Amino acid sequence: MKILGQIKRNSGCDYHRVIMPLTQMEGVEVFITNDFKEEYFTDIDIYFYNKVIPPDTLEQIKGYQKKYGFKIAVDIDDYWELDPHHILYKHFIETNFATDQIENITSADVVFTTHERLLEKIYEFNKNVHILPNAICKTGQFNIERTPSKLARLFWQGSATHEEDIALLARPIECLKPICTQIKMILAGHEMDNRADVWQRICHSYTSGFQHQYKIIPGVPVTDYQDPETGYYNAYAEADICLIPLLASPFNKMKSCLKVLEAANLGLPVICSYVHPYLNLPVFYAKNSTDWVNHINRLVKSKKRQREAGQELKEFCDTHFNFHKINNERKQIFEYQISLV
Repeated sequence: MKILGQIKRNSGCDYHRVIMPLTQMEGVEVFITNDFKEEYFTDIDIYFYNKVIPPDTLEQIKGYQKKYGFKIAVDIDDYWELDPHHILYKHFIETNFATDQIENITSADVVFTTHERLLEKIYEFNKNVHILPNAICKTGQFNIERTPSKLARLFWQGSATHEEDIALLARPIECLKPICTQIKMILAGHEMDNRADVWQRICHSYTSGFQHQYKIIPGVPVTDYQDPETGYYNAYAEADICLIPLLASPFNKMKSCLKVLEAANLGLPVICSYVHPYLNLPVFYAKNSTDWVNHINRLVKSKKRQREAGQELKEFCDTHFNFHKINNERKQIFEYQISLV
C-alpha cells in the first residue's frame, strides 16, 4: 500500500494527524509532501491530508484521482464554524473556509475525525466517517525526562488563539500570591514576532502582571518537531502541574483532548475547565475561580498527590488513547478502502 500524505507549512495539526500516523505505520510505503506535482500521484493507493486543500487544487486532485484511481482520505480534527470572538473568525469568513471544508468532506472517499461530536457534524456531508482519537506516540521528542525543581511549576502551552482561555486564569492566578514563593508559572509557545499585543496580554494574565516567578518558553516551528532536541514537547520537561483552561463555546467543544494526552504522557496531573473535550477524564475540574485556586493549592502542597494523580491519568490514557492501536485501525481502514472497486 502506497500513501501520499499532503501537509501544509508549519501545521501542528498535520504533524499529529498526518505526519506521525504515516511515519509510524508499519508495512506501508509513505511519501509526505507540501507540493501537488502530478508525478506524485501516478502510483499511489491513498491520498491523505488534514482539513482542506484550496478549491482549485481540490479540482486538480479530483482530476488526478479520475486518471490514476487512488482513494482520497481527509482528516478533520476541528470544527469549521468558528466562534465570533475567535482571533481567526474574520479571516475564516472572508476566505469562505466553512464552504471549502464541507466541499473537501463531500469529495473524500473516507473521513477520519477525533470524537463523536465532530462525527455527527461530518455525517451530514459524508456517511463514511470514522473516529480515530488523537494519541501520543512515545518516541522522539515525546520520550523525554523532566528536569528537577524545588518550585511547583504550573505549566501551560499553546498559541495566540487561546487569549480568551488564558483570561479565565487571570483571577485565580492573582489569588495565588500566598504561595508565590512555592510556584513558578511556565508559559510555552510564545511567538515574539506573531501577534505581539496578544501575547503580551496572555503573559500578563498568566503571571498576574509578571508578579509571580515565571518563565516564558518560545514556540518552535513544526519543521523542528522531528528532532527530539528541538520539538515543542521539550517544554514539558519544565512542567509539574498542567493548567488547561478552555472557554465553553460551540467551537471549543469540538476540539480534541490533545493537551491532556500530552500531560498524561509524562504522568503529569491536569487541572482543566469542566467542558468538552475534557469531560470524563481522570483530571481535576475547575468550574470557577475558586476551583482553580483550591486544586492548585492542594497539588502544590503535596508532591505525593501530584504523582498519584499524574499516574492515574497516564494509565487511563495509555489504555484508552493507545497510539499504535489507533494507528493500526487507521491502516485497516485504508486497506479496506483500496479493496473496494
